[in-house]
Amino acid sequence: MKTNTLLFIILALSILIVGCTRNECSSIKNPIDKDDCNLDKAIENKDPTTCSLIKSDIVKNSCIAEIGIIKKDISICSSIEGKSRDYCIAKVAISDENFSMCNEISGTSYWSDICNKDLAIKKNESSRCVKIINMLEKDSCYDTIAKNTLNVETCFYIYNQTTHDLCVRNIAVATLNESLCEETRTVMIGDLCYSKIAQIKVNESICNGASYWDVKNACKAMVKAILNETNKN
Repeated sequence: MKTNTLLFIILALSILIVGCTRNECSSIKNPIDKDDCNLDKAIENKDPTTCSLIKSDIVKNSCIAEIGIIKKDISICSSIEGKSRDYCIAKVAISDENFSMCNEISGTSYWSDICNKDLAIKKNESSRCVKIINMLEKDSCYDTIAKNTLNVETCFYIYNQTTHDLCVRNIAVATLNESLCEETRTVMIGDLCYSKIAQIKVNESICNGASYWDVKNACKAMVKAILNETNKN
């Protein structure tokens, strides 16, 4: 008997809470404020049914998407369409570290690119960068993973020449491997690569890798200055 009474009280309180929540928003006259109220309550209670009270389709879809993300439920994401659906799927896929979910994004490449890029970087899997459509984002994907893993071969997939060279230079400097400076496509970045490592290693002979006479001489001068300062101390 006590158990039945307790269940009745819990049920009554649940109905009262839901009723109060809906009445709280329904008393608002301004439609925009009312939608915002229902949005907040839906997210707070993780209740997609409350989203149905929202009049604006854009806000309603955003509401459902946010709950889908919170619950990590792709079926909730798939119940809507457009950008909100793609956004929802991308966020759930990234959270679950599930590349296959990225393939469920059917709209523009924007959220598909974000999904694949964020996951590729999160898992340091450069092979996944190939799925990215936007070339700037694809290059950024390769560049970030190359730096994370200090794998210069990943830099070679970068299309943009400057981004490629800076990627190679950064790894060369990080690993103090001057032989990698030769892999740059532009002479100046390659020369500066040699110069930087020569100064760190305090090794004047590394400066000879530079092609430009001015850079080579400046490099040697800086190494000598470092040596002189070290000897003073």
